[in-house]
Amino acid sequence: MHEPQSPTAAPRIELLPLKAGLPEGQAGEVTVLARLYPAPPAEVGGFRPPLNLALVIDRSGSMSGPPLAMARRAVQVALQTLQPHDRVSVVAFDGQVEPVVMPQLVNDPQALCRAVEGITAGGSTALHAGWLEGAMLSAQFHDPRALNRVLLLSDGQANAGETRPEVIAQHVRGLNARGVGTSTVGLGRSYDETLLQAMADAGDGNYEHIEDAEELPGFFQTELQGLTRTTGLTVSLGVEPNPALGSLRQEVLNDLPRNDLGRWQLPNLIAGRPLEVVFTVQIPAQQRAAELGVTRVRVAWTDREGRRHRLRAQLNLPVLGAAAYDRLAEDERVRVAAERLRAARVREQAVAYAVAGQVQLSRETLVREHRRLAAFQSTDLAQEVAALSELDADFGRDEQLARKRAASQSYNTRRSKDPQSR
Repeated sequence: MHEPQSPTAAPRIELLPLKAGLPEGQAGEVTVLARLYPAPPAEVGGFRPPLNLALVIDRSGSMSGPPLAMARRAVQVALQTLQPHDRVSVVAFDGQVEPVVMPQLVNDPQALCRAVEGITAGGSTALHAGWLEGAMLSAQFHDPRALNRVLLLSDGQANAGETRPEVIAQHVRGLNARGVGTSTVGLGRSYDETLLQAMADAGDGNYEHIEDAEELPGFFQTELQGLTRTTGLTVSLGVEPNPALGSLRQEVLNDLPRNDLGRWQLPNLIAGRPLEVVFTVQIPAQQRAAELGVTRVRVAWTDREGRRHRLRAQLNLPVLGAAAYDRLAEDERVRVAAERLRAARVREQAVAYAVAGQVQLSRETLVREHRRLAAFQSTDLAQEVAALSELDADFGRDEQLARKRAASQSYNTRRSKDPQSR
């Protein structure tokens, strides 16, 4: 049951329960997979809405050589992908901040590429100051019709100027409230993944872990394609159990951040990229019924023109006798999605143990989860089982890099990205 609040194209919500019924007279837990299918982007005569981008590049000493060369090339790939109605600026930072390209329409991408070619490596890492310069340049030309975004690339720790993660994230959140979002890219094994993830969450953007600088141009191209197909920003999810059933406990397994209203903050809506959220609802014992309204899901988002929209879908289930309920098969899609999210939480626990200097506990936690998932003997979970085994080996070889791999895999899973992304 859908309730779009606007004549414009709306996303579609699909609610899939683990079992398509409730057992009569038994309290229990209902596990639900909510799939959100974004609407196609609105284009008129092939003209897509504009982008207003600030590309912010770390040029500290650790970026010297091939990493900085590939970063320059990645920015150049991005510049050549943009269209004349897009606006772009480029900022480079080490201990100091240098605006390399002031905000301008992309009328001459080759000239902009030549300016980027002059970026050379320097010293320390004033990450906050570099991000802030890019954000301010984007904010100067904020366009309510455009996707206004800072894309920050760094390979190191913030060690000059403001370095407190909570303060930096607060500043990112403030700029996002003014309509300028932030996405972050961590390169290699030495950057602060906690900070870059916090910035992406606060900025309603994306975080990506890249190990090989050779991957940067391809990533930038893919990221820009996603930006051009973004149809919804500031997306939120509310789970609304049926109040007639009493006080019901609920849990979202994706470990998403919450907004000021207590609703879960989802990634941007990008056409062609469905989002998946798994949640559980505790249901008290019910009498037999042909149909019972269990819960509703409420999704809200802001379109590229700044209008707020809402969409609801309701899950109804029959209450069945014990024999009929026992005959119901589990939906493998729901089971697999839920188990991947539980494995993502285990990855976060492994990271926390490693940060505390207890790498052996990290490995033991991953081994236990590997065995638990392997017991399902599910071909759909085979990649997840293999990835957990690889992470265990990673923590034995290179704890610093393993932490980033584990954190990145967990982040990607909870945001419906490829759980095997490295």
